[in-house]
Amino acid sequence: MTSLTFYGGVNEIGGNKFLVEDKGTRVFLDFGMNFAKHGDFFEEFIQPRTANGIIDFLQMGLLPQIDGVYRHDLLEFAGMKKHKEPLVDALVLSHAHLDHAGHISFIDDRIPIYCSEITYAILNVLHETQSRSLDSEIIDYKRRPLLNSRDEPIPRIFNQTKKLQIHGIEIEMIPVDHSVPGACGMIIHTSDKTIVYSGDLRLHGTHGHLTEEFIERIKIEKPDIFLCEGTRIDQLDKHGEPYVKVNSNKAISETGGIVIADFAWKDTTRFQTFFEIAKENHRKFCITFREAYYIRELKKFIPELPDISDPNILLYKRKQRTGTYRESDYSSEEKEFLDKENTVTSEYVQKNQDEVIIELGYFNLPELIDIKPKTDSLYIKSASEAFNEEQQFDMDRLMRWLDHFHMKYENFHASGHAPAEDLKKVMIESNAKSITPIHTEHPEMYSTLIKNSIEIKLPQASY
Repeated sequence: MTSLTFYGGVNEIGGNKFLVEDKGTRVFLDFGMNFAKHGDFFEEFIQPRTANGIIDFLQMGLLPQIDGVYRHDLLEFAGMKKHKEPLVDALVLSHAHLDHAGHISFIDDRIPIYCSEITYAILNVLHETQSRSLDSEIIDYKRRPLLNSRDEPIPRIFNQTKKLQIHGIEIEMIPVDHSVPGACGMIIHTSDKTIVYSGDLRLHGTHGHLTEEFIERIKIEKPDIFLCEGTRIDQLDKHGEPYVKVNSNKAISETGGIVIADFAWKDTTRFQTFFEIAKENHRKFCITFREAYYIRELKKFIPELPDISDPNILLYKRKQRTGTYRESDYSSEEKEFLDKENTVTSEYVQKNQDEVIIELGYFNLPELIDIKPKTDSLYIKSASEAFNEEQQFDMDRLMRWLDHFHMKYENFHASGHAPAEDLKKVMIESNAKSITPIHTEHPEMYSTLIKNSIEIKLPQASY
């Protein structure tokens, strides 16, 4: 008999960890980080101690106490009982956002992790470009404690496929549209149930047809249980990418100085939008080395992405360490971009402000000191507005920077999540016998939204 156990993603956005069990086979759907819970105890300058291994994460409730799941070296370091064999047969990732995949680094390396090819590519870029730490070792890891610094990293195994057969459980991974490429929903067949997991999805994106095809596919299955995300079930707007493009275009056409575009760097759709906007406004799109590395790797899977040598793209070389642009200042992933023909520094951007849109985020604000924006330059935040106290503090700080440099501010964003009316369509057309609210702070709104058409089964610890 099939059972579901929820270790996260219930009455909260993110932290998805759902365990499906059937006749001795156990499979996790996602193993994500809960940003809100993490923020309750930690922030930029207070972080779980890498030197303490898994202990801080377990003690503060950032990881669930589960037997047979975590790495042996971490358990041993924490003085915890080790398992002979992992008690989970596989872990399947819906996509590469950290609230779904951020804690896979703790998983026993004998547990295979399945994901789409694009998701694997994104995780690999994250692994290559982030500072190494316990919770960022997602492709390989070093044993704890680090008794020998010459120890070779232990590789993790990722398998990419669309249909998985994990003993008696069959899982079909189906692409959906989200704010990161490679996202998938899932159809899970057990011995006595069909379960659908939405992952994160939307209909209003440029690839909304993928979500439509997912709906058509699950409609045929008539699932017993539909685990449906509801991040924005309390919201009505469904601004799509045209909204971002039209409004950004208008604002940029009225701007004579530098334009800064602040968006999630993993969002290839938003990257393409600002690339097109730059061309239409006779500007170059200037991107950071990290973005260049990411786009270059993703182009292998998404051919429509521009080549980073495109004449409309510039690569931004930031000052690092010594502040003298020495090659030794840069990571191995950055060095390949140092001497490209289209690589520029802040001096170039400063002198050509009305010919550039530059991709910079909140943590790059000090670059403004070198760029010296002209009065009435423009900062476009193409991401969600602040929704908690800490983010409001960041927003206030951002506005002080912009006021200091007399820059204009606009927010033009299209969410990666479906709003209420689209969620209603997804759920009603699913033909599901019951719907379980996940990845939402408003599970009570599901029954109001779809009324009595489908049973709403609220998730408990397990059922």
